[in-house]
Amino acid sequence: MQPHIVLIAFGFERKAGKVINTHQPVDRTYYVDESGIPGSGLALYSALGVPEERAPEILRAWREMREQWFREHGVPADFELHATNFLSGRGRPGGLNPAKIQRYRMAQAALDVIGAQPSLSVVTVYTDEPAHWGRAKRQAYEGLLRRLDRRLTEVGERAALVVDGDGSEPLYEQVHRQVGPRCIPLPAVEVPAHSSAWIQMADVVAHSACQAVARQPSRRFMWSWYGRHLPKAPAPERC
Repeated sequence: MQPHIVLIAFGFERKAGKVINTHQPVDRTYYVDESGIPGSGLALYSALGVPEERAPEILRAWREMREQWFREHGVPADFELHATNFLSGRGRPGGLNPAKIQRYRMAQAALDVIGAQPSLSVVTVYTDEPAHWGRAKRQAYEGLLRRLDRRLTEVGERAALVVDGDGSEPLYEQVHRQVGPRCIPLPAVEVPAHSSAWIQMADVVAHSACQAVARQPSRRFMWSWYGRHLPKAPAPERC
């Protein structure tokens, strides 16, 4: 289990390199990443809900897949999976340059692993604001918070949020104060994607969700990935 999962599960928060006791135990952690197309104003957030007691087995399945990638494709298990770069053919994992078709198949395998976890939930919320992408991001994140809080209220659970970041994005705390979600007691903790397999999972989900919504002609091969490989996930919801 990764360190930040343990910290959050037992009511601790990491800020500015320090661990603060918040006394806020939670039932699950949502790992969140964003995607979108700034030029069109599309902004999107995907969240993976991980029950604390199931986190080790989900992470084990992911690591087994990454080890298989290394055996079959030479992609090191600790190579950061950033879907935009990886699927575009950028980066040389392990000094190699897998063909694009191999990269596409690996990304689909990653989605299959996520989709096969019965205890893992997926939520995607999006909006578009052609004249102001920054406003669209804020609206999408607000929509995600409200959607998650409704779901948690229905099942009587509390959750923590972890997002991709380096701690410099004020949006998450600002929107959290604005929304005041009852079942998410603390603002999102920012964790760099390169250090978190969970955020990398959220990244590939968000990237596929983006194309399920945007349907860019150049990414036609991805249009069906979200629905096909994540069959239990609700369709991306517009807010």
